[in-house]
Amino acid sequence: MDYVLPNELVDGMIAAGGKKAAVSVKNLLIRGFYSGAILGLAVILALTVAAQSKMPFLGSLLFPFGFASIVLFGMELVTGNFALLPMSTWAGRSTWSATFRNWFWVWIGNFIGTAVVALIMWASLTSAGHVAPLAAADGGKGWQVVAATIIKLNKLNVVTKYEALGSTGLFLAFLRGVVANWLVCLGVTMALVSKSVPGKLLACWLPITAFQTMGMEHIVVNQFLHTAGPLLGSGVSFGQVIVWNWIPVTLGNIVGGMVFIGMLFYSTHRTPVADVLPQEHDEKLERELAAELGAR
Repeated sequence: MDYVLPNELVDGMIAAGGKKAAVSVKNLLIRGFYSGAILGLAVILALTVAAQSKMPFLGSLLFPFGFASIVLFGMELVTGNFALLPMSTWAGRSTWSATFRNWFWVWIGNFIGTAVVALIMWASLTSAGHVAPLAAADGGKGWQVVAATIIKLNKLNVVTKYEALGSTGLFLAFLRGVVANWLVCLGVTMALVSKSVPGKLLACWLPITAFQTMGMEHIVVNQFLHTAGPLLGSGVSFGQVIVWNWIPVTLGNIVGGMVFIGMLFYSTHRTPVADVLPQEHDEKLERELAAELGAR
C-alpha cells in the first residue's frame, strides 16, 4: 500500500529520529552541506525565472525542487529536524543534548552549503568582480537583475522590515519564521505519507510553494540570501544579519516545526502501546522512513 497511516508515520518518525540523533558529525555536515547548497541554487532558479517571466509566482512554483531532492535523498535540513528530533526525545528514543548537537551541526552544514553557493553566485553574477552587480539592472536582462534582486531582498528583510522597527521587528521576524517552518515541516511530513516518488513530490510541493509565495522567513534560505547580499555589496553587515534575521528566524523556525508539527502530530497520533503492529512491518517502515530522513 502506497499510503502510510498517520500512527505508522509518527511511530516511524520517532524511531528514525532516534537513529538520526546518533548520526556522526561528518555525515551531519556533509548532508547539511548538500541541503544548504541545493536550496541556494533553488533560490537562484526562482529569482531568475521570476525576473525573466515577470511572474514571481512562477519562480515560487519551481522553487520546491530543492526541498524535494532533500526528502528523496535523505539529506539533513535543520528546519525539518526542529520537528523530528523533539518527537524522538519526548518518546525516550533520544535526549535533548543529542537533539541540540544535531541542530547545531546541521545548522553549520547548511550554512557552509549556502555560503559556498553564495560565493559561486557572486563570481558568476559579477563576472568574478569585473562587472558591478547593478550594471545591467535597468535593462531588465542578464544575471545582474538577479543580483539586484538579492541586494534588495537583503536590505528589505534585514533593515527595512526588522531593524527599523526595533523590538517589533524582532517579533515579526520570529513570527514569520514560525509560519515558514510550519509550512516546510508540513511539506516534509506530507511527503513521508507516500512511498512513491510522484506521491512524495506532489505532497511536498504545495506547502513549500506556499511559504515561498507568502514571503515567510526560512533560516536556510536566509543563510543564502543574507550571505550573498553583503558579498554583492548591499552594505548590510553580517552583524545586522545575525541579530535582526538569523537569530529570531531560527527561533521562530524551531517553534514552528517543534510545536505546530512535531508536538501536534506526536500528541494525537503516537501509538500508546508498544509493538502494536507486527514486528516485521514495523522494521520495514522504520527502514523506509529512516532512509528518507537521513538516519542511515
